[in-house]
Amino acid sequence: MKYFFMFTVAIFIVVGTTSIRAQQGRWTHQIGIEVGPQYAFNSTHTAPDGKKLIAQDIGVGFGTAINYYYQFDRALFLSVSGVLGYFANGYVRRINADGSLPSLNTYNFNSFNPLINLALTAGLRYNFAVAGFQPYIGLEAGTYSIGGINIVDAAPNLALTPKIGFRYPLSKGLDFDGSAKLMYLFSGNVPFSYASLNVGVSYALNLTAE
Repeated sequence: MKYFFMFTVAIFIVVGTTSIRAQQGRWTHQIGIEVGPQYAFNSTHTAPDGKKLIAQDIGVGFGTAINYYYQFDRALFLSVSGVLGYFANGYVRRINADGSLPSLNTYNFNSFNPLINLALTAGLRYNFAVAGFQPYIGLEAGTYSIGGINIVDAAPNLALTPKIGFRYPLSKGLDFDGSAKLMYLFSGNVPFSYASLNVGVSYALNLTAE
């Protein structure tokens, strides 16, 4: 799975650097939806109370996002996204001071009690082209919340999401969107990272001249 993600990102980079075209954009406001599998990485973290946590065996989940884009320059776009991530297996444990894993304080999640990640992010996207095949890169930051396990956490939960992908017009005002992204959860009581491959469509709310 890791090598598949790396290969996909490499393809996007090659296509993006060989397909640079500068043409007039066709819209100012756009909304879209994307879905796809996501692969979580094991992690170890020191919680705000000083205790160490380990997240393991989270595996493959599924996610969806609702996106809004505002074109404020020819190839630059403001993005705002609401993200829902779902993982149906894995566990989070507090690690004892001696490094051992206790039988208690283990927070399992499964298909009946999944781990849910809700995130709200905002950022920028740069298109290497604004007509035809449109490779792009982007970076978003925001907050997230974790559900499905009983850990009280008053600390801020922050996430950073680099993204690379492409657009292709399906019809006037409607674009296909394919992307690979990494959501890095870097603060809070249950931080971990997951990569995702996404496909979706985006629809222009208003069109401008070519």
